[in-house]
Amino acid sequence: MLKKGLIQIYTGNSDHTNFAPMGLSLRAAGHKLRTHMTCFLPHPWMEGAKAASSLLKPNLVIEHTKIENIPGIDKLGKDEADKINQSFERAVKALLSREFDIVILNGIHQMLNHGLIPQDQIMELMSNKPDNVELILAGPGAGEELMEKAHLVTEMVCHKGRDDHENNGDLEHMAPTEVVTGNGKGKTTYCLGKAMLMSCTDIRTAFLQFIKSPRAYGEVKAIEKLPCLEIDTMGQGFLNMDSAKSNRRHRDAAKRTWEECLREIFSLKYGLVVLDEINIATYYGLINAQRVREMLFLKPQKLHLILSGRNAHLEVREGATSVIEMREIKHPFHKGIKARKGIEF
Repeated sequence: MLKKGLIQIYTGNSDHTNFAPMGLSLRAAGHKLRTHMTCFLPHPWMEGAKAASSLLKPNLVIEHTKIENIPGIDKLGKDEADKINQSFERAVKALLSREFDIVILNGIHQMLNHGLIPQDQIMELMSNKPDNVELILAGPGAGEELMEKAHLVTEMVCHKGRDDHENNGDLEHMAPTEVVTGNGKGKTTYCLGKAMLMSCTDIRTAFLQFIKSPRAYGEVKAIEKLPCLEIDTMGQGFLNMDSAKSNRRHRDAAKRTWEECLREIFSLKYGLVVLDEINIATYYGLINAQRVREMLFLKPQKLHLILSGRNAHLEVREGATSVIEMREIKHPFHKGIKARKGIEF
């Protein structure tokens, strides 16, 4: 059980799915916290979400509103609107029951903006939620009033990366390369969420961590139940580049990790490889950014690749098919709230 539950908002400027809440639910499951997630709209990895919910039960319950092939949210009929409200009522019940530590409402901002759920109900929910339950509101178009009331707000901004001509017109046959960067919360959890959903559709996935040192993080414990997801933590922890000894230790670890990453990327064993916090390693010069960019163009065509961490190098951003920037709007650390087990680690 959480000692203190906060209110988090993940929003943005596009309909691109933010997988950070999914990743947070994986981390929480590893620490035996229970998450109830409602997805109000269809998303590309629904089958993976259903499988993850089954594999991680009773620590993860994911409910999808039974709406399929909708022409547009503004064209929903009465039956669809009723299903949305029924899903919302079940989510409220889950929050107030105290049976769950985390309640996630994916797509809630679209529901509010189209009048399918009254905003005053959400405001009341934010005011009356149990103190030890985390409430996460996700989706594009969050309102100012909600963001003002939240403890944490992250805006996800999606940028275009590599142009088609750089891939000789063959971009549609290439699995994408995503760069996830920015100063906001949710970069690693975005990667974890996507890795969880893809691996649960039988896509073998490797999650390779450059900076974090080996530790019993929640996600490391949780993946014991996910047969197609591997996490390898090979870093040395907090970077202190002012110390010559620390600098050498991190540089050696980064070199070993980079060599291992290249082996895994070109092994043809995986459908997805995540290079977590590699952007930090290139920023501090632990890894040559030009070598990383070269790898992006040489990687196997069918390999989906994600590179995360703040301060992504320009050459790496230019080599990606898409760049996702997490922007900090509000963060509870600025008010003295420390990292919490099952949420931040």
